[in-house]
Amino acid sequence: MSRTHPTHVHVGFTVVTAVLCGLYAATSGPVRVATVLAASLLPGVLLLVLLCRGRIIAPMPWWFVVGALTSLTVHNLEAFRQVGLEGRTAASGPLFLVTLPLGYLGLLVAALLVSSRFARNDVGGIVDGVLIGIGAASLLWAVLVAPALVAQGATRGTMLYTFVVVVLVSGIAGAVVRAVTTSHAARPALAYLLVAVLATLAGNVVGVLTTEPSTGAGTRAVGLLWITGYVALAAAAAHPSHVHLSAPRRQVTGRLTTLRLVLLGTALVLNPAIAAVQTATGTVDTPLLLLVTLLVVPLVMLRVAQLARLHDAAEERLERLATHDVLTDLPNRRAIDEHLEAGLARVAEGGAAGLVVLFLDLDDFKAVNDDHGHHLGDRLLVAVARRLRAAVRAEDLVGRFGGDEFVVVLEGEPGVVRPEAEARIDAALRTPVRLDGVVASARASVGAAEVRPGDAVTAEQLLSGADAAMYASKRRRRAAALAGARGHDADDAAPSALPR
Repeated sequence: MSRTHPTHVHVGFTVVTAVLCGLYAATSGPVRVATVLAASLLPGVLLLVLLCRGRIIAPMPWWFVVGALTSLTVHNLEAFRQVGLEGRTAASGPLFLVTLPLGYLGLLVAALLVSSRFARNDVGGIVDGVLIGIGAASLLWAVLVAPALVAQGATRGTMLYTFVVVVLVSGIAGAVVRAVTTSHAARPALAYLLVAVLATLAGNVVGVLTTEPSTGAGTRAVGLLWITGYVALAAAAAHPSHVHLSAPRRQVTGRLTTLRLVLLGTALVLNPAIAAVQTATGTVDTPLLLLVTLLVVPLVMLRVAQLARLHDAAEERLERLATHDVLTDLPNRRAIDEHLEAGLARVAEGGAAGLVVLFLDLDDFKAVNDDHGHHLGDRLLVAVARRLRAAVRAEDLVGRFGGDEFVVVLEGEPGVVRPEAEARIDAALRTPVRLDGVVASARASVGAAEVRPGDAVTAEQLLSGADAAMYASKRRRRAAALAGARGHDADDAAPSALPR
């Protein structure tokens, strides 16, 4: 699948936006209204072509964008017919009024679908972004939008509709901002999407602030914002980085930084502060403040739950770090001691038939480290750890005691479990390990110590006994290898028998 070059997208966005905005600003009447109509129609057609040709990965959000642009194109077409052709001051009618919120709804759903994919990897960050966005919307509403609507004599329905749009778009803008800051791969496409969302928000706010109550006409700036937002949507889909919107790769931690805590605290305090000011001035808008609270409380509860999960996960990680070896992920010396103490208690109480400790030390590990480096030595340790774990029973413990030493703890009748385990371990370590062309021995010297009911022995004594047995085994093997080498040299030096 061929992709558009990023530079072409940036140049195209800049040129198309500049041409349409320049045409809109320089003209009036039907041409100006037709410019806004073209600004929603052309990106919609482009997106439809890209979708039909399979040029967009994970197309679901972009189909909502196409639906939104179609609805907005119908809205602009009605404006062109009524204002541009019929000469009315402002457009009206059921079709004109219904298609605008439908278009917004489609854009919001598309942005929500994109943001939700990032929320899987960054729940805390996305929730924080939404909360901060809603806090900003509350301030924007109380300071600018609500007073302007009241001055215009807006109906309760108009105020509620505008309030919902401002809050929802602000919340989604916060989520998209968070996604932009955490996703390098998808950042260009997300930036264009953010431009579209912010243009939608600014268009609504500027439209309310500049609408003439008597005529319903607004400022030209609103049209420029719509044009920019429409073209930005097409650029977001056309930019090759949109492929990373479908499956964000980076898992982001949900830690609360000092800056984020300050922003969250400010966002949460804004609504009560606004309510207090409005109560003091006798202009409190209880239903709308209640709506914001109903939006904020579930988000705060979700954030608290996510932080609780992070805390539990952190405790689990710390516990594992305290009891497991970082390199091999086997239980470490502390965990081995605890396991032995518990096993000895079961043996003493008659709950187990006995306990066997096998102490292993790799025979040629120092040579591997000296000849090939510690990195390859670490890989050998990991390979041996895996073989040991696979060679014993699921209930047996395999731990790394330290360095190239391993401990295996077997519970059961020593005369039964010990020979079986030793045979399986010997078979598992007999085959050399191949690492990047290097053949390394996995053989180990093994020492064993046993305990049966009635034996008075501690975990430390059991480990010391197995360790001593391991060193005795290692000395015997070295002595046998040395004797074999001497015998081989003597055979080489003896004269051959002459044939008779």
